[in-house]
Amino acid sequence: MTELLPDSSFVVLALVAEGEAHGYELLRLVHERGFRFWTKVRRSSIYNALASLEHEGLISVDLRPGEGPDRKVYKITKRGSARLAAEAARHLAAPSHPNSEIDLGIYALPFISPAQAGRSFKECETYLRTRRAFLAERLAWCRENGLALPALAFERPLLVLDAELAWLERVRRTYADEGARADEWARYENPAPQSATGGRSSQPSRGGSRRKPAHRA
Repeated sequence: MTELLPDSSFVVLALVAEGEAHGYELLRLVHERGFRFWTKVRRSSIYNALASLEHEGLISVDLRPGEGPDRKVYKITKRGSARLAAEAARHLAAPSHPNSEIDLGIYALPFISPAQAGRSFKECETYLRTRRAFLAERLAWCRENGLALPALAFERPLLVLDAELAWLERVRRTYADEGARADEWARYENPAPQSATGGRSSQPSRGGSRRKPAHRA
């Protein structure tokens, strides 16, 4: 199975599939459509993606005369169209497991003070609410103008942010006073054995074996 394109390359390929575009136009579209809020697409990554896509034969480039130096204009190839369709189907059918830098901070939560954790949670809330305001404004605008497909691109991230904000508030209240206990991961790796009655036994496991609970798919 062909390896998936990086997010930046996939976004650029999809934008070029809409019509011929030059690098500056792609930068404008990435900004105006809010890709930076849910993908790691930056100015440098766009130009790197264009070079990579051209090298793979997924886009072609024409030099067009302008007021200054000739401008590179990109368009998708037949091979690029086929690759885009295949990868779009894979992204929809089997999205990768979501991840976030906040998960790393949660893992190390026991090693910072409750006050510091509280400040970090507050900063995170401010950041998420800024993102939410942008997505909500764009979603409302799309709906008002009857743009159903663009609305979907803002609706799902907005719902995810609402869930994250609710989760963040619960975590903040839980750990604001006492903080987190570092021994909980050890208890996760070595859960107390089940008693005969189905409850947890207070006796330590014998033999020092390390058992992990079954993970859900």
